Amino acid sequence: MSGSERFLSASWYRVAGLKPRLRAHVTVRIHRYRGQLWYVIGDGMRNRVHRVSPAGYLLVASMDGARTLDSLWSEAAVTLGEQAPTQDQVIQLLGQLHTNDLVAGDVPPDARELFDRQSKAARSKVLQWLLNPMSIRIPLVDPHAFLTRTLPFVRPFLGRFGAAVWLATVLPALILAAKYWPELTENAGDRVLRPDNLMLIAMIYPFIKILHELGHGYVTRAHGGDVHELGVMLLVLLPMPYVEVSAAAGFRSKWSRCLVGAAGILVELFIAALALFVWLLIEPGFARAIAFNVMLTASVSSLLFNGNPLLRYDGYYVLSDAIEVPNLAQRGGQFWSHLLRRYVFGSKGMRDFPASRGEKIWFLLYMPVSTLYRISVTFGIALFLMSQYLVVGVGLALWGIVTAVLLPIGRGAWSVLTSPAYLRNRTRAVGLSLGFACVALAILFQVPMPLHTEAEGVVWLSDDAILRAGADGFVTAIRADQNTTAVRGEVATMVARGEVATTVARGDVATMVARGDIVIESRDPELTAKLRVLRARQTELIGKWDSVRFTDRVEAVVTETELNAVRAELARETHRAGMLTVRAGADGMLVIPHPADAPNRFARRGDVLGYILPPSGGRIVRAAVAQDDIDLVRHHVRKARVLLTGGLDHPIAVRAMREVPAGQEKLPSAALGSSGGGKTMVDPRDEHGMTALNRIFHIDLELDSPVAAAGFGGRAYVRFDHQWEPLSTQLWRRARQLLLSRVEI
Repeated sequence: MSGSERFLSASWYRVAGLKPRLRAHVTVRIHRYRGQLWYVIGDGMRNRVHRVSPAGYLLVASMDGARTLDSLWSEAAVTLGEQAPTQDQVIQLLGQLHTNDLVAGDVPPDARELFDRQSKAARSKVLQWLLNPMSIRIPLVDPHAFLTRTLPFVRPFLGRFGAAVWLATVLPALILAAKYWPELTENAGDRVLRPDNLMLIAMIYPFIKILHELGHGYVTRAHGGDVHELGVMLLVLLPMPYVEVSAAAGFRSKWSRCLVGAAGILVELFIAALALFVWLLIEPGFARAIAFNVMLTASVSSLLFNGNPLLRYDGYYVLSDAIEVPNLAQRGGQFWSHLLRRYVFGSKGMRDFPASRGEKIWFLLYMPVSTLYRISVTFGIALFLMSQYLVVGVGLALWGIVTAVLLPIGRGAWSVLTSPAYLRNRTRAVGLSLGFACVALAILFQVPMPLHTEAEGVVWLSDDAILRAGADGFVTAIRADQNTTAVRGEVATMVARGEVATTVARGDVATMVARGDIVIESRDPELTAKLRVLRARQTELIGKWDSVRFTDRVEAVVTETELNAVRAELARETHRAGMLTVRAGADGMLVIPHPADAPNRFARRGDVLGYILPPSGGRIVRAAVAQDDIDLVRHHVRKARVLLTGGLDHPIAVRAMREVPAGQEKLPSAALGSSGGGKTMVDPRDEHGMTALNRIFHIDLELDSPVAAAGFGGRAYVRFDHQWEPLSTQLWRRARQLLLSRVEI
């Protein structure tokens, strides 16, 4: 037992004269945990059990109601020697047995004490409800008689025959689920979270849970345990049935105890398998929707919640029995408290924690992992509820903060201030606690900490280096001189808006051009005809104006006005015709992908027709910054660095940054989306993978050193270093962003 171990106790005189005895209905079973012998004392009437070591049981077995507790302890001290329990341990053991109604004494029962104990138990249950409002139990009926009468009909399915049927059903279902996984998960979020579908799930789930709980009850009865409580549990404020099967803790075989805990999970997986078969066999409709929801709720809820050993549900008890570590969570907390008091607060004279090496490893690992997972689940549920019911979600989040953070801190502080275990070193314990609290608060609220954000981008060309059609028309010629050559191998990879990649490869046109050179010519027959008409009309109006300007002033004014309008339209269309000729906007190597397809190709205004690779390489990277990070990138950047896929060990400094105005959903390249290997989630309805689910901002970064021509279109990783901030500021920013992203306020 942890604590400051004193063999004698100042409170021993209060119990030394008692003559305790075990009650008549108490049963004793021998269990082995990790090779060690333990005695499990059980109350068959109330399904309460208590585990004691052989040393403790030597004392308990001697309680016959005739000898005093002092004489019993003295005999045990002589028999056990150094292994004898201390007086404080005996008092604690006697109190636990008395609380569970496993021991009686020679003192006549005190009616007031009975009423006090009953009131204390009621207060304890209310307190438990307040501390865990997601799991409130309300007992209703005693199912023992029903389970006993119907057990003969169920028993054949609880043995090898039932195991064979379960495997023959579930294993093929797993194979079919993998085969039809795209169909099962296609647009699953929208289908499941529709209000009408959520209502359907709420109606289905209680029936699945009834079968789940009956599975626990039947397995317990089949192994000789009693089941006397069936009721309703408010799980996340939803009414769900439950059965009390704590009698299984007294089963000698650990595999029997594991089977009781796993029975509900096995039942739900069997139901999910049957629902999958129905879903595959019937046509789309209401019945198929019911089968899908049965399959979803029976599998997901069972595996993520009931079957998860990090939560105090079925999976936790299965794990505890399988690894033979009873009360894993409770003893894990005691072990961490023991380490704190012994190695941090320096409590002297403490015995080793009563656990084997393997148990201590489990305690070290299980407690922090389960605590973090439980907190994450609580806040995840709170965020989900906030999106639908703001007040309920906020209340659950506040409750999570109180129970997961404030209450444990308060309990620890109260223990340091009042526990007798710190009697000899309370000053040190209080000093260290205050010092740790001050350091933690300073780190959280005062000490600036590093802050950076990361984004993905692509090596980009300047706008002058991208050849776009200036007007709608048909490509007639690619103007090239004697320097034009056909590329004999891969030279560069280009990425443009709306394209994953355009590779300069064998057969592509590549020639050196200078700024202003004509590189592509197009024609628009309709525009050509319109120009001829406008020129003819202009000639006609000029002749008419010349003939009337001296004879009919009114007609001359009308004709002049019409002539000016024709001239303006002719100038506009002439400019449009000039846009059919594409000129080089920069010096470099002209690249026309797939030139054989260019003649007579119809190009709309703005279409990309080719590129001009700078001879010394480019200096621009276009990054896609998430909306959550754009404020930091705009106003709080100290420096930025870029890593290219071809040189991850050589960061490139950024000389200047420019933001493309306004946020948008379109990515610079599909390579940045999740479908192209990037980290930005894209809309699955976009077959090109260019539409992000959340708004992004394009940031152009000018690099200190140029990128070789072969690097254009390559992926780049950008790191923005910001001004340092305290952790509290950083956490508050992320929490606020998360809240605003889930709640429409």
